[in-house]
Amino acid sequence: MSAAAIAMLVLFIVVIWGGLVLSALALRGKVDEEAGDLGTLPGTTDAELVIHGH
Repeated sequence: MSAAAIAMLVLFIVVIWGGLVLSALALRGKVDEEAGDLGTLPGTTDAELVIHGH
C-alpha cells in the first residue's frame, strides 16, 4: 500500500470510529423520559400509558 492509501485508511477509521464514540457519548447524556416526540408532556408517563392501553 502506498503512503497516501494508508493515510486515507487512518483518516476514515478516525472519522467512522470518532463519530461512533461521539454519538454514544451524546446518547449517554440524554434522559429517556425527556427524549423523543412526546418528551415530558402530561399523560406520557409509563404508568399513564399503561392505564390507557397505549
